[in-house]
Amino acid sequence: MKRLIAFTISCIFATAAAAGDLYELGYDNGAPALYLAWYTGAGFWVGNDFDVSTLKTTHNVVREMKYFTSPHWPNDVYDGFRLAVFDFSTGLPGARLWPEGSEGRYVKPSGGEGFKTFWVNYYVKTKKFVAAVEQYYNYPNCDPYYCDSNPTFQAHSWQKYPAKPWEPLVGKNPYPYRNLMLRVIFRVGYSEIGVTPASLGRVKALYY
Repeated sequence: MKRLIAFTISCIFATAAAAGDLYELGYDNGAPALYLAWYTGAGFWVGNDFDVSTLKTTHNVVREMKYFTSPHWPNDVYDGFRLAVFDFSTGLPGARLWPEGSEGRYVKPSGGEGFKTFWVNYYVKTKKFVAAVEQYYNYPNCDPYYCDSNPTFQAHSWQKYPAKPWEPLVGKNPYPYRNLMLRVIFRVGYSEIGVTPASLGRVKALYY
């Protein structure tokens, strides 16, 4: 069974992508190693940055976010969290791009532990962005974020405390795991915003 390898987009997609293609973008190796939550959830964000400039396309859509979490800790149920997309044109997470007029879109997963997929359908206006999740609820009535088992930090994961700037994801000492298990499904060259879940196109990713 093949699994998605951690990757940076700029090292792979050097040629033009075909219109309508879907790419699953992320940096984790698919193996969870560390789960964490903050005591105060509102205003606490984690996210991954993405640079899609090498795809050489226009009319691009962040179609979905995939976020690894679990109901089993700390309170054995899903409580929900908020999603957002932030600008990354300066090399640091900046202004919120999506959703407009809201701090974030609230979602509540179901089922067991694993990657949960959420419909976004955001027509991106920048080649560099951060897909992020806000814990929202206080511990223990919250859902944890996960880092993968790769001890080498890929330098694409971020965290934010309320009223403080974004910083690289810290994780928890003495564990070396700092790569956030958050991915995006990215659609390239699409000229309409109103895509539907059934219009899949072709899926492309890097495997080993």
